[in-house]
Formats: sequence, C-alpha cells, structure tokens
Amino acid sequence: MQENNTSSMLILVLMIIAFGGGLYIRTWLTKRAVFKVIEIFYKHNALGIKGAKTRHELGIERRDFLQRMTRPRDYKQHALQLLMQKDMIFENEDGRLYLDEKKLGQDVRSKMNDQRSQKRSS
Repeated sequence: MQENNTSSMLILVLMIIAFGGGLYIRTWLTKRAVFKVIEIFYKHNALGIKGAKTRHELGIERRDFLQRMTRPRDYKQHALQLLMQKDMIFENEDGRLYLDEKKLGQDVRSKMNDQRSQKRSS
C-alpha cells in the first residue's frame, strides 16, 4: 500500500512539473515573439500613422489552416494581439498597422535600439 501511494505522489509531482514547464515555455515564447513583432515594425519603419503598413507588408499575416497544421506554432499573432490590447500597436481605418513608440517603455526602446545597432555592426 505504501509503495502505491509513493508512486501516485511521484506521478502527481511529475504532472505538476510538466504543466508548470509548459506554461513557462509558452510564456517565454510569447515574450520572445513580442520583441520579434516590435523588431518587425522597426525594420519596416511602421512607426506612427504615416508609416502604417498592412499585415502582408509586415509579413505577419495569419497562416492558413494547412500551414498551421504542418508548421510549428507561430506566437507572433498572439504577441501582436497582446501589443494591440496594450495600446502599443494600432490599426487605422484601412487595416494598416503602426507602432506608437511613445507607448513603449524606455527599457524596451533601448533594448530594440541595442539590437538594431548590433545587427548593423555584424
């Protein structure tokens, strides 16, 4: 009986660790995608309403059903929605998207500038 309880507890602990690990990985991938989406807006100079671009021009359009089934999950769509909810990315009347740099935190702006300068020097 004691052995049965021990194995049940071990299985329960492993399930909790697996669930927590899955949540951690998803959070990490989403955070990484947020920075990639911001980088895409900087790369295409979609900063402000005058530089607004379509999803197609930015390369962040939603994949079709077959692509979603055959490729790994793309967290950029989720990151884009998060940034739109946080009022950092806006969509104008004709469906063009732009990033409002003023809404980004200073730490995010400096990190993006550092990344851009590193890519230029490489």
